[in-house]
Amino acid sequence: RFTAEFDFRTYDAEGVLLYAESLDNSAWILLALRDGKIEIQFKNEFGTKVTSGGKAINDGLWHIISVEELEHSISVKIAKEAVMSINSPGTLFKQSQGFLETKVYIAGLPRKVGNTLVKQINPRLDGCIRAWNLMNQGHSGVKEVIQEKQSKHCLVSVGRGSFYPGTGMAKFHINYINPDSAEDWLINVTMTIRPSTDTGVMFALVSNGTVPLALSIVDSNSSDSQKIIVTIGNITVAHLESKKLCTPKKVVVGLLVTKEQLELSVDSHTDRSTSEQLSVLHQAMMTSVVTYLGGLPDVPLGATLVTTFYNGCMEVKVNDRQLDLDEAISKHNDIRSHSCPLIMQ
Repeated sequence: RFTAEFDFRTYDAEGVLLYAESLDNSAWILLALRDGKIEIQFKNEFGTKVTSGGKAINDGLWHIISVEELEHSISVKIAKEAVMSINSPGTLFKQSQGFLETKVYIAGLPRKVGNTLVKQINPRLDGCIRAWNLMNQGHSGVKEVIQEKQSKHCLVSVGRGSFYPGTGMAKFHINYINPDSAEDWLINVTMTIRPSTDTGVMFALVSNGTVPLALSIVDSNSSDSQKIIVTIGNITVAHLESKKLCTPKKVVVGLLVTKEQLELSVDSHTDRSTSEQLSVLHQAMMTSVVTYLGGLPDVPLGATLVTTFYNGCMEVKVNDRQLDLDEAISKHNDIRSHSCPLIMQ
C-alpha cells in the first residue's frame, strides 16, 4: 500500500508536496497545501475525493507529515497525530505480480495532469523537505536526484520573504491604468529589501525593447554606502544614498509615480522629481508594459543604466497588492518565492 513520511518546513500557503500515480495513469493521489493546510485529492476505480484538514502549517517550523493507505481509508498525520481519515473503498493502486509500482513527483505536477485534478491548485511550492521515507524504502531514489542539484538543497535557517540569487528574474503582467480614465495611471511600489550585493535591478518596466522605468541599487562613490536610483531609459531621475544596505537590516523602499510626479523614498528620506522624462514614461504606459522583479530580459545596449540581476531578499507590493512569485508568468528556478536565508547578527 502507499505510504510516505517526511519532515516539512515552509512559509508558502499553496502548492503540491507530492503526487503519485499508477503506471497506466488510472489512479493517483495528491498531497498538497492550500491556505496553509494539508489537502488530499485522489482517484481510483471507485471515484475521486478531495478533503483538507488540520491546522495551518506554513509557519516556517518543521512538521512531520505522514500519509498511509490503510485497508479502508487513507490516514494523514501531522507530528504523529491523526488529522484526517478519508474513506477509500478498494486499494489506491493495483499490484502487479506482487509489486506496487508508482511514479512519484515532488513539489510539482507532470504537465498533463493539471486539468484532471478534482480541485485546481497552483502547484508551485517553496519549502524544504528532509528525512524522506517513501513506500517504506527510506530516501532511496530521492537522495540521488537532490544531491546533484545545489538549488534543491535546503537553507539552514529561513525567514519570510523571497530570495533572488543574482541569476534571474520574475515576470508579471500588471495593469497600472486607472479603470475610470485611460490617460491616467499609477505606479505605487513598496519593497522591503536586504541586498547581498551592491548592484542590481530590483523593479523594472519593459516595453518593446525599452526600459521606461527601473528601480535599482548601485554602488556609490562612498565606501560605506550604496545608492538607490530611478531611471527612465538611461537617464537617472531620482536617487538616494543609504548606509543600511548590504547589512543584516531590512530597508523599506517606496516608489510612487504618476504622469506629473515621481517620488522615491528610502526609510525616512525622499527625493521628488518632475523631470520632463516623465513624458517618455507616459508614452510607454499608454502602450503595454511588462513588469520584472530582480532583473531584466535581454534589452539593447544602452537602453538602461543597470542590467545586473539583483541578489538578496526582497518583498514587493505593487498598487497595494503583495506580489506572490508563485503567481509570476515566469520565474527563474533558483529564486526562492517564500524563503529568505536568515543572517545571524
